[in-house]
Amino acid sequence: MSFELDPDNDFEAAIIAMVETHRSKAADYTDGAANQNFYDTAYQLSQSAGHACETLISTKQARLRTLLPKFWAGGAKPNNESIYDTLLDRAVYSVIAMTIWNEGGYTPEEVA
Repeated sequence: MSFELDPDNDFEAAIIAMVETHRSKAADYTDGAANQNFYDTAYQLSQSAGHACETLISTKQARLRTLLPKFWAGGAKPNNESIYDTLLDRAVYSVIAMTIWNEGGYTPEEVA
């Protein structure tokens, strides 16, 4: 299946942003082996790659739990990474989690 995403559609524009973010950051984290950094992290922590990915999702969620109440209460914005960027990272990590799931990276047998 092949199709083009519509950048004027809010949902599809968000997916485009996710792909752009993933591609740019993956270039910093991998040498071409998709998700290898999650498996390397998992090995260092004696966890599954799924655990490593879920930890990053949880970290982004914890950041939002701190930032969003301040934003909702008076429009406070963070000094560094924007709330939008945190939402974007959380979304990208969630899709990466799906790929790790499909690779079998959530299985307990993988834990060293």
